[in-house]
Amino acid sequence: MSGEETCGRLKQLFSDDPFSRKLGIELVELRPGYAKAAMRLGPDHLNFNGFIHGGAIFTLMDQAFAAASNSHNESSVAVSMSVQFVNAPRPAGALYAEAKEVEKSRKLGLYELEVRDEEGKLICRSDGRVYRIGKPIVE
Repeated sequence: MSGEETCGRLKQLFSDDPFSRKLGIELVELRPGYAKAAMRLGPDHLNFNGFIHGGAIFTLMDQAFAAASNSHNESSVAVSMSVQFVNAPRPAGALYAEAKEVEKSRKLGLYELEVRDEEGKLICRSDGRVYRIGKPIVE
């Protein structure tokens, strides 16, 4: 199977994630070491204060992180994330999360994560670390 076919199968696997689908998260781009996910915002994403719930923002970022860190077709699991919420997004529109691989070793990976709104304003950023189990995800 070619690298492109593997990425296509991985993208479909992540697109079928039930929790992400429930929140309306779409994986829009996937390539080795990189992923971009989008979430169209609506009333179901609001918290009791009328702001976009931090958990929804985190889940969008986590989905991009999971896709990027598993994009080499090696099973990886998150071991740490540090999250900084920078700006509150508007309660309508869309958010975009990008995960970029910074460092990849045989057992560990480091990723830079950002969430931005439609105008490109930074909403949230994070650094994430994964442990590579190493088993292939798709054969």
